[in-house]
Amino acid sequence: GMCMKKRPSITLLTVLLAMVFAAGIGVYSSYIGMKIYQESSDHLLESFSQISKTFALFVQRNWTVLSQWDGLLENADSDADADSIWPDMQSSKASWRYSDFYLFNENTQYLTADGRKGSADSISGVIQELYSEGGPIVSTYTATDGVSKIVFAMPLSRNMTLDGVTYTGLAVSYDTDVVDDLVDGSMYGGQSDCYIVRANGDIVLALEPQTELCKGLTNLFDLDARAEWKYGSMDDIRDCVQLGRSGSAQFICKGERNYLVAIPTAFPDWTLVGIIRADEVDGAMHSVQQSTIIALGALCIFAVIIVVLALGMESQLRLRREEAERLSLEREKMQSDRLLQSMSRIVDRYSIINLDTDRYRELRNSEPLYPASGRYSDMVETISRRYVALTETENAKLSRLITPEYLRSVLRRPDDNLKIEYCSRTENAYMVLTVIPVEWHADGTVYEVMQVVQDIGQKIELENMANTDSMTGLFNERYFSRVLNICEEKKMPFVLYYLDLDRFKPINDTYGHLMGDRLLKEIAARLLRCIRSRDYAFRIGGDEFALIVSADMDEGQRARMAERIQTTLSAPVVLDGKELSVGVSCGCACYPEDGSASQVRIAADSRMYETKQRHHENDRTEGES
Repeated sequence: GMCMKKRPSITLLTVLLAMVFAAGIGVYSSYIGMKIYQESSDHLLESFSQISKTFALFVQRNWTVLSQWDGLLENADSDADADSIWPDMQSSKASWRYSDFYLFNENTQYLTADGRKGSADSISGVIQELYSEGGPIVSTYTATDGVSKIVFAMPLSRNMTLDGVTYTGLAVSYDTDVVDDLVDGSMYGGQSDCYIVRANGDIVLALEPQTELCKGLTNLFDLDARAEWKYGSMDDIRDCVQLGRSGSAQFICKGERNYLVAIPTAFPDWTLVGIIRADEVDGAMHSVQQSTIIALGALCIFAVIIVVLALGMESQLRLRREEAERLSLEREKMQSDRLLQSMSRIVDRYSIINLDTDRYRELRNSEPLYPASGRYSDMVETISRRYVALTETENAKLSRLITPEYLRSVLRRPDDNLKIEYCSRTENAYMVLTVIPVEWHADGTVYEVMQVVQDIGQKIELENMANTDSMTGLFNERYFSRVLNICEEKKMPFVLYYLDLDRFKPINDTYGHLMGDRLLKEIAARLLRCIRSRDYAFRIGGDEFALIVSADMDEGQRARMAERIQTTLSAPVVLDGKELSVGVSCGCACYPEDGSASQVRIAADSRMYETKQRHHENDRTEGES
């Protein structure tokens, strides 16, 4: 039993520990994750604000240079003058790394610094944008050879006609990957994208995207549909873009973590947005975090295992100890059993009782009345329920005579002993109990006693036959007179109740004597339930009963007792499926208030007779009505 009780508690403890550890690791993990994100975001924002500054310088330089060329061309008077300007433009190509420098007009006709001319559909969108804006623009287009280009364009201050073609605009274009190189220098191992975005989210420029997360997107905000946000959200980024603030977020797309940062640029409507594969930024820290968590998890599992093993070993040890104790007790018991078997021929029951610990141990138990060992207070209760003391003293309550307090008060010396004769309330059993002191404390208080029980049934049998009514087991009229005399001799106050059953004769006549006898036995049993161990119940004869309650009761208490008797006895009795109902007439008198014992008897009898008359009249009027 012990083992089974132990197991669920160990399991429960293991589960609790595991839950606590798991929660701890979870909290730790999310805290460290948040820290890594904050650190990395700050680092990225710094890097990208550098890119933003570089980009601003690059854009600014292009406007400056275009304005200078525009000034030179404005002052050229003829085609020849213009021709002398082109080589200068061409010579700076290598250092600038631009793709083309050219003049153009609304019909998509162009003339490059290195002398190529013609018409190109690929730049028509840029040209339309320029003329609809009516001012300088930066835009992107894809050249005829499929290369992605970034172009800076502005209207000429003065139209120029060369070889019969009039040009109205001036532009410089770059391959996107060159700009990417100039601006962000391929940060993070090329695992980053850089976009220039308008306040409404439209992507103005894409500097050679590597991660291709925004492939096919024209508006940054549409990325929300593909992303699952881990820190921050698209709303945060939207606020940054619209209000010109810096900010960051982290999202998962196709199972990959990515950082997204937004940095305002020097140009009012433009924001620089960077998207970077997270592993390029915090990969090392992230793997350290994961290994730390794995190590912590392993440690926690180890701790749980150690706790469980320790508890398991402890319960094993306890079981072994208990087993050893049990075996030594068994050995002791065998020895004492052999000793006692020889004594048992003259004695019925032995028990050793420790009054301090409230424990007893039966050494021989001929017929088990209570368990062989247990709490002494439980044993006292069992004995008091079943037996009544025969000693005619005021303390004749058995439960009081064998309490530790009483035993300590009477057993003071080694040769002291206490003898109590007692009988069973229900069967013909008569015993004498001898209590012998065994062990004392230093102050002389007894704490261990031996109780020896002997059957004195034969001695009492004859006396008993004379004193009880054979059918109900209650005391008879002969013993009734004797008890009244003893009470009067000892001047002990008592209350006498005389009881007579109503409607008993018709039941006897209708159902026969056997049924009548069974009914009387049930009434007798109920009567015993109304009284305490120190009171007496008698059957005086036929259907008449008496109770002697040894107590000094006031009028209210007497009336309540009478009412209880009335209720208990009048409740219907079911025998063989028939519901029988008898009433009871009750008269009561008390000693010494109502005189001597014989006067009390007369008073109770006449009061009962008056009640019976009243019941008869009531029955008659009910019958007539």
